[in-house]
Amino acid sequence: MKKKILCAVLALTLLLLSAACGKPAADSSGADPASGSAEGKPAPLSVTVPIRKVSKYGNLILEATFDSMKKAGFAIGDILTATVGEQTYDLPVGANYTDVDNGAMLCRFDSEDGEVGLAINMGSFAEETGAAEKQETEEDPGYRWEMKVTEVTLTLKEKGGYLDQYNARNLARTNDRADYAELTDAEFANFRAVSVSGLKENTLYRGSSPLDPDLGRNEYVMAAMENAGIKTVVNLADPEKEMKEYKAYPGSYYSSLDVLTPEMNYDFGSEAFAEAVKQSVSFLAEHDGPFFIHCKEGKDRTGVLSAVLECFAGASWDEVKDDYMLTYRNFYGVTENDTAYDIVLNDNLVKTLCGLFGVDSPESADLKEAANKYLRSVGLTEEQLAALAEKLTA
Repeated sequence: MKKKILCAVLALTLLLLSAACGKPAADSSGADPASGSAEGKPAPLSVTVPIRKVSKYGNLILEATFDSMKKAGFAIGDILTATVGEQTYDLPVGANYTDVDNGAMLCRFDSEDGEVGLAINMGSFAEETGAAEKQETEEDPGYRWEMKVTEVTLTLKEKGGYLDQYNARNLARTNDRADYAELTDAEFANFRAVSVSGLKENTLYRGSSPLDPDLGRNEYVMAAMENAGIKTVVNLADPEKEMKEYKAYPGSYYSSLDVLTPEMNYDFGSEAFAEAVKQSVSFLAEHDGPFFIHCKEGKDRTGVLSAVLECFAGASWDEVKDDYMLTYRNFYGVTENDTAYDIVLNDNLVKTLCGLFGVDSPESADLKEAANKYLRSVGLTEEQLAALAEKLTA
């Protein structure tokens, strides 16, 4: 019986979605939207969909599929208005949680399992909106969701309104060296000395992983590290045990160096991130250069920590910005003339530094003072910062 009811609900949902392709849903006044509004404009595309379940992390999984939503007229890159109970929320349609900032909402079209869900990147949509409450139980899995809302309404707000943002967050690259003939081996590996005002020459380096073979770049990084005479490494990606399990590690140049593995996360405003920054900077202050910072790609975690150190040394905003975006040229060929350039810069570096430093704009801020203040706020002492300055700054 339960199976028949579920099938009936799903069939009704698909019928609603299919109908929406040719005819928008009626508005709250009960008027026929096909005839248009009082101003002669058709009602927006809108569907009401039952909630099938709530996931462990608070995503609302809907009685709809990726394909049925596409057939109804919705697509990745659209901006929707979700009505949940008495509240409305504007959110984009994406495929991955990282298609939006931490703490931001999205309608996720999961292409792998075909599910459609309402989610928050690094958060709980159900609890944030009051759609459900999580109750602890003694039975496996240790919790249950008490539903407060049984359905949501999704209304198209802006067709393709988030598409540029989505594309900028999903830039494509290959891992084939032959596809980057215009780059040196070091550039292909995203390996470079950080050259900004205030830093000693050839003292701080950054790049992608010299151990992880997934990007097809690790052997180039390892060679570049040895050529640069790296002595100290901060590995932001791997726990120590996993680091030593890479095939490239045993007996390598890397294995002979002083290495810290603080396991930095991507939640740049979290206490865990602040603790990883504290550990990393303390380690640099206690060891000798040349120093090398890497994560997996040398892009996000490496990019943020490098930017903080550059600001600490006295670099200008233009220098910090140019160094950060050089990674996107090396990996994706993004230049200042591309739409993605400003989106990536603002969404990734500008927002992150504003949050860490407590400033309105890095362009107008005293970055050196802001970085010093931030590093003190994570627990570093004046003595440690003085030692860091002695190691890094000219």
